Amino acid sequence: MRYFIIFLPLILFASNLKEFIELSLKNEQYQIKTMQNMQSSFEIQSLTSSYMPNLNLDIGYVALNKDRLITDPQESFYTKLSLNFLLYDGGKREALINSLKFKKNITQLSKGQSKNYLALKASTLYFNYQSLKAIIKSSEQKELFLENTLQRLKKFYKVGLSSQNELESINAKYHLAKLELSKNLLKLEEIKKDIRILTTQDFTPDKLNFLKDPSKDFKNNNLEFLIAKEQINQANEKLKIAKSSYLPKIFLQNNFIFYKNNYNPKIPSIYQNLVNDFFKEHAQSNQFIIGMQWKIFDFNQRSKEVEKERLEVQIANAKANLIKRENEQNLEYLQKNLDILKEQINALSYALKASEIAFKVVNEKYSAGLCSYIEYLEALEEKFKAFSNLELAKNELEITKANYYFLAGIDIKNKVL
Repeated sequence: MRYFIIFLPLILFASNLKEFIELSLKNEQYQIKTMQNMQSSFEIQSLTSSYMPNLNLDIGYVALNKDRLITDPQESFYTKLSLNFLLYDGGKREALINSLKFKKNITQLSKGQSKNYLALKASTLYFNYQSLKAIIKSSEQKELFLENTLQRLKKFYKVGLSSQNELESINAKYHLAKLELSKNLLKLEEIKKDIRILTTQDFTPDKLNFLKDPSKDFKNNNLEFLIAKEQINQANEKLKIAKSSYLPKIFLQNNFIFYKNNYNPKIPSIYQNLVNDFFKEHAQSNQFIIGMQWKIFDFNQRSKEVEKERLEVQIANAKANLIKRENEQNLEYLQKNLDILKEQINALSYALKASEIAFKVVNEKYSAGLCSYIEYLEALEEKFKAFSNLELAKNELEITKANYYFLAGIDIKNKVL
């Protein structure tokens, strides 16, 4: 008997941008960052545990043949318990732990950056979707206008009240409008595809949200710069690790060993009892060691390692300075861009209002035969072009706000109106 499992796609009709941003956190990119942050916590715990006293168990069998000393057993079974504890390693332990703590900070910041980046992607797709839906609706109206005009002209042409040139021009505009609508519908499908990639689900917004206008008085928490600062701290700890190799290591070790020996000495039988008293079959020993290990000479390997890590600190500082400068300049530019976009939207709103009034007048005149089809087509094109330009400007404004918040390290979701 065969069993068939049918996997049905999940379809979620989310209503607003906040829900869409929440859905974006199901993306594998964010899940990876979350797991990497968990990994860094386990790394710290693992390293800390590795510096605690550790107990090892060794079990072995040793056999000797041919020439051997009389005190060496022919066979020996042994069990060895070894307790080890590193007392001092030149500060390497503390530097390693601090380095991993800074690494954990980096993964935590990277997780936050990934979260806000996904919110930026979600916002971009959301506003593109809403803008394109409005443009598609406008394109449908344009197509309908031209279709009605074309049908009326065909009737006029049959009775000789319109020219072939006029009919063909309107017909061409009608088919171009249909093509424009088809292209916009295809763009909408592309956005839906990107939404499914981002959230693993379908998403259909039915509410139009906006983002708050950014405040000029805020604390810049750009996450990329904060990560760069943590990388400087991490680089300094790695430099300390390299320097620790110049200092000695001091350790404690305690070895407790159990033996079971078979000596089988080759001696005269008259001495056998004496040997049995001297060579015990079962034995044990306890060995305590306090030791020091210090590398004295290594052909400048340590000094080269120190210089390498010193340069790494300088690189991390240079990188942080560059990121800070780029971020400040980008935010300043985006603020100016936002001001210009608001002016543009205001101007395009007036342009749309004017084009709608102009088309209404021209349409009435054209229907009454008081103006040419060229004027009609120009007025129609101007009206729908003004609408599209206004929608695109509104879309660009909201996406620019989202980019501004992302660069400033501000949670985009909290700025949704």
